[in-house]
Amino acid sequence: MMQDVQPTRLTAYVPKEYFYDASRTLQQDTDGARDRLREFMDWLRSVPDDALHRAVAPGKWSPAEYADHVARANWLFARRLREHRPGEPLEDVGFGAMFPDGRVIAHAGTEPMPGRDREALLSDLQDSARALEDAVNAYLLEGRLDEPCMPHQYFGPLTARETMRLAMTHYERHLSQLRP
Repeated sequence: MMQDVQPTRLTAYVPKEYFYDASRTLQQDTDGARDRLREFMDWLRSVPDDALHRAVAPGKWSPAEYADHVARANWLFARRLREHRPGEPLEDVGFGAMFPDGRVIAHAGTEPMPGRDREALLSDLQDSARALEDAVNAYLLEGRLDEPCMPHQYFGPLTARETMRLAMTHYERHLSQLRP
């Protein structure tokens, strides 16, 4: 009988170099996030109806659940950016947890809700991405792009600039898991 494999809580943050390239501009990352989101949404539109709510593999989410998770992550990141005030400490979100095969546990609040309608998901993806971009742009206008302002359980405190790049990488990561 096979034992259930449990995730291990991290004791240090994953290096930001995993997703962040300081040689890129905010505009490049914003454009990249828009392009990856468009690819993600195009892919979601192409998923056959009978596959939309079916897990892509044993123990994995369905395409609809991945889309819901991505939108929920955008909403969470946008909220954290909007709520942070200069000079205030960041919320302590602790460390994330990882399975031996590299899968991670989603941030609290980004776990997907099963059964959501495709059109609602597409709308939520678009709206959440816009909210995140607006939150990052507020930091740009205030001259605070490089201020730590968003706690992350895997990468530690992030700046608004790093958060935009993370959004792009988040779309890429899940799209790469979903495309055949």
